[in-house]
Amino acid sequence: MSTPSPGLFLKRYFGVLLALAAAGCAVLLPYTCWWVFRSGDVAVERAVDAQAGGDFALFGSGISQDFVDYKLQLYARVKPAVAAVGSSRVMQFRSAYFRSSFLNVGGTAGNLPVLRSTLEAMLRTHRPEAVLIGLDFWWFMPQWNPDPFTEEPPTSGSYNYGFESLKKPWTWLLEGKISARDLAASLLPGSLGGFRSGRYGIMAQQTDDGFGPDGSWYYTGESTGQKRPFDYQFSDTLSQIRHGIKAFYRAKPLPDSRDAGGISSAHLDAFAEIYCRLVSRGIAVFVFISPLSTRALDAMRQHEADYPHLFHLRNALLERGINVMDFTDPRSFASGDCEFFDGFHGGEVTYVRMLRDMADRWPSLLAHVDMEKINAVIRDWRGHALVFDKRLTSLPEIDFMNFNCPKRTVRE
Repeated sequence: MSTPSPGLFLKRYFGVLLALAAAGCAVLLPYTCWWVFRSGDVAVERAVDAQAGGDFALFGSGISQDFVDYKLQLYARVKPAVAAVGSSRVMQFRSAYFRSSFLNVGGTAGNLPVLRSTLEAMLRTHRPEAVLIGLDFWWFMPQWNPDPFTEEPPTSGSYNYGFESLKKPWTWLLEGKISARDLAASLLPGSLGGFRSGRYGIMAQQTDDGFGPDGSWYYTGESTGQKRPFDYQFSDTLSQIRHGIKAFYRAKPLPDSRDAGGISSAHLDAFAEIYCRLVSRGIAVFVFISPLSTRALDAMRQHEADYPHLFHLRNALLERGINVMDFTDPRSFASGDCEFFDGFHGGEVTYVRMLRDMADRWPSLLAHVDMEKINAVIRDWRGHALVFDKRLTSLPEIDFMNFNCPKRTVRE
């Protein structure tokens, strides 16, 4: 028998490898598509159908955190009387504390132009009776957004079966974010570790993190100790403040800010325009400045002159005729760090306290909120970031930041 030449041997060798790779892809690609489908990570329409239909379903996708499409679809289905709009720092308002229909559209606006375009997209579908707008102080500085009057459409999500989505499960496996058992979950019944109904997306499947039917976000995994907090003891937030980076840029002197307490007049005017547009359409608008943890706020006060866009923001808005409540310091409304998820995201009880103060300040809001429920939660769940809900999880909240925060262990 003749021995094949080295060139022929290599050709056959790589031909076999190519055939094996093709066979593997023929099996793995359909399975990956099935896994992504069963996990619910791109199931925006299915999640919206379930949530708008009255189910307590969660949407917590690991595929994409660009969830404007999801929120706008849910808004169009719910058509709420009251909506909350802003960044992720408004996402703890829940429908349980409202008598009127409510939807949380938080997490959709990262600056003033996107706030404007998101509101316009909402109003093309439905005009609510009232809107709660949470302001982030960094929106009012040029380093964050140079031109607040620019046209910037709402971002669109990437919930699809494209290459980036389909490689995610394998990337998560290599990174240790999911196990081999998790990767096999689409083949198993829920009782044996398979995917659960009413949970759409790997975050919702694993730790019950995600958006509820009212659009509010549940930080279940961190608060119940299933995973370590990213901003453990607010270390990441405090580092940002210390170095003056990201949302905590330190302001530079501005030529147009002398009459605005050191804040960009253009940014104040841009928000005033947004506010007036809503009011002119007959919508009741309730504006507030979102809170910081006490540790973060105290660290910023050490550089107070560098943050005029925070410490002078309320007065600058009042001078433009915008009635605004300043919740920057949680101590001013009896909240504190035990009720925060991280250095600048207050928890559910923090936002219940804020809602009570807003209703006390603005009588027109009283018709929409459930003061009896609000007062009961503040009485029973002080010091907690998450109010227990058996539809969400049976796990209790723990002292997940190790701040020596007392937590309830008995659930009723």
